[in-house]
Amino acid sequence: MWSIGEHVEPDDDLYRRMGPPDNEVPVALPQNVLLARTDDVAVALLGLQVSTTGVSFHLTVRVRASALRRLDHTLNELVWDHGPRGGRFLMGVEFADGRRASNVPGASSEGIVFHSGGGGGGDTSIDQSWWLSPLPPEAPLRVVVRCPELGIGETAVELDGAALRRAADDVLTLWPWEAPESGSHEPPSPPDLPEDSWFARR
Repeated sequence: MWSIGEHVEPDDDLYRRMGPPDNEVPVALPQNVLLARTDDVAVALLGLQVSTTGVSFHLTVRVRASALRRLDHTLNELVWDHGPRGGRFLMGVEFADGRRASNVPGASSEGIVFHSGGGGGGDTSIDQSWWLSPLPPEAPLRVVVRCPELGIGETAVELDGAALRRAADDVLTLWPWEAPESGSHEPPSPPDLPEDSWFARR
């Protein structure tokens, strides 16, 4: 899953922000953030790592083993599957200035890079890396999640955007950035969403 907004032409600045910079040692923030919790499910952000061009973190989803038989989908299907089918795990971010991005294809503000990387898990847990660029303004950064199949209604939690930007001052740059080899990727089709959902707004 990835998003860079609509109608964005590739350039060196965009390539530089497509993932965590390999010419930097990021700054780790000592906080984990619980996004949502029910009797059977917990969702959290772990291991925030701040670079000069953005922030990376791990999304973790945990499900009680006894609750799995009540699901119509496996946890892997809910978190990893793409396309218009229902039941996807949705996640998005919103800057204080109104810019936003999510894992819904084509639903992000121009210039925002927000996508998942590698990850793994099993029947009861998923861990997935994420990258957001640029850094948010010095104001609250909203993180929104939704997955009705897991009993998670639309839920928002705020992160401290000012703390993220302060951490970037201590990033160690190892050498000048160099552009990677370019490539093309086609995003998946967007899912069907309720009209009143945060994720349905453009």
